[in-house]
Amino acid sequence: MYGITEKDIEIIDKKIYKQKMFLINGFIDIPGSNKNLLDNTYSANLNPKKYFAEINNRVNTMFFNAKEKGLKPVFVTLTAPSKYHKKNRSGFLKTSPNETAKELTQIWNKFTNLQVFQRMKKELGHGLVYFRVYEPHKSGVPHLHAMIFIPKDYILEVKKKYEEYFSSNKWGANSKAIDFKFTWDKNGGGAVGYIMKYITKTFKDEDNKKTQYAVYWYIKHKIRRFLSSRTLAPLEIYRKVRYFFKNKTPNDFQKVTKELQQGVIKKLFDNTELLYIYYNHDTGEVEEKILWGKNTDLLLKNRASKEVQKLMEEQERQRVRDLKEHRKKQSQNLQRDIKVFENKGDKYTYDYDKGEFKKVPVIPSRLKDYQLMQYFRKLDNSNLENVNIQHYLLTKNEMIKRGLLEGEIQPLNISTDKFGF
Repeated sequence: MYGITEKDIEIIDKKIYKQKMFLINGFIDIPGSNKNLLDNTYSANLNPKKYFAEINNRVNTMFFNAKEKGLKPVFVTLTAPSKYHKKNRSGFLKTSPNETAKELTQIWNKFTNLQVFQRMKKELGHGLVYFRVYEPHKSGVPHLHAMIFIPKDYILEVKKKYEEYFSSNKWGANSKAIDFKFTWDKNGGGAVGYIMKYITKTFKDEDNKKTQYAVYWYIKHKIRRFLSSRTLAPLEIYRKVRYFFKNKTPNDFQKVTKELQQGVIKKLFDNTELLYIYYNHDTGEVEEKILWGKNTDLLLKNRASKEVQKLMEEQERQRVRDLKEHRKKQSQNLQRDIKVFENKGDKYTYDYDKGEFKKVPVIPSRLKDYQLMQYFRKLDNSNLENVNIQHYLLTKNEMIKRGLLEGEIQPLNISTDKFGF
C-alpha cells in the first residue's frame, strides 16, 4: 500500500526507535525541573500527541481569525496528471512522490498568484489565508487538499479560475481530478471537521492499517504533512512564549499572533531575547517582561552515552583552560577595557587600577529608538540637581529629531536660569 514495503517499515521503525532513545536519554537541566528532550520535541513522528495538539490549535485559530475578517472557508483538491502516475518495468513510479509533491507546490503557488488573488490581497490588506495537506493515492502518488479563506463575493470567480486553470493543457488534470467545495452542512461537522479529517489521517493509528502505511509514506519520501500561509505567529516564537499566555487567554496562539503583529512582543539583540511590553492594571504602569532569552549555559546531559559524556567533560576542561589563558592576557594588559551594555542604555568600563566599574557617558545618537525613549524618560524623572543640563538637552533634541517627542531644538549652551532651574 502507498508503495511502502516491509523493508521500508523495518528501516523506518529502527530509525524512529534510535531517535526516540536519544531524546529520552537526553536531559535539559532547568532550575526547578529536569525534562528529557522528547518531552520538549514537536514532531509528528517522535511526539505525535504534542504535535497534533499544536496543529489542532493552529487550525482552530486560523478559522477564528478568518471568521473575524468575514472570510469563508473553501476546500479544494488537486490531483497530479497521469504522467506522474506512470511506472517503470520494475513497478516503481518514474517520478518520486517527493518530486510530485514539489510539482504540486509549484503549480499551487502559481495559481494563488493569479490576478484575482492579487486583487483580493490589495482589497484585504493581506495575502491569501490557507492551509494544505498532502495525502497519498494507493499507488503512492501524492495529491493536495487545501482549505482557503476568501471573501464571499470572490467564491464563484475563484471557482471558475480554479477549474479553468487546472483542467487546461498547462497542468493536464481532468474535471474528476479537481474538487471545489464551499457549502457546509453544520449538522455534519462543518469546515473545521472536514479539514481535520484529512489531517488526522497523517498520524499513526495502530488500529488503522491504511493510516499506518501513510505515516511510513510521509517519512520515507520526506513529505511535510501540514503547511499553512504565514498568517499566524511563527512557531519558533509561539513555542518559546506560549507558557506566559497559556492560562491567561482562551486562545494563546491568537493572542501571541496579535501581540507580535502589534509590536507588543519584540525581538531584541539579534533574536536572542523576546520582550513583552504590557499594561499592568494593578500598578497602572506600562511594564516589560523578558519572555525568552537564549541561555548558552544550559547543559545537555546524555545519560545513555559515555562517549558523549567524555567529550563534554573534555570540552569543559578546555573551556577552563581557555578561561585561565584569557584572564592571564587580561592581567598583562591592564589598559584593556571591558564594556558592559545594559538594557536601559547605560554603559560601564572596568577600571583595573581601582578594581571597580565606572559609568561612562551615554551617547544618545547611538541609542535605538526604544533605548532612547527609556533613557530620556529616566533623565526626565530624575532629581533635577543630579541632571547635566547640556546632556539632558542633547538627549531631548535627539528625541525631537527622530519624531519621538514634539518640540523645538534647543541650543546646548543655554543657561540654567533660562532653562528654568
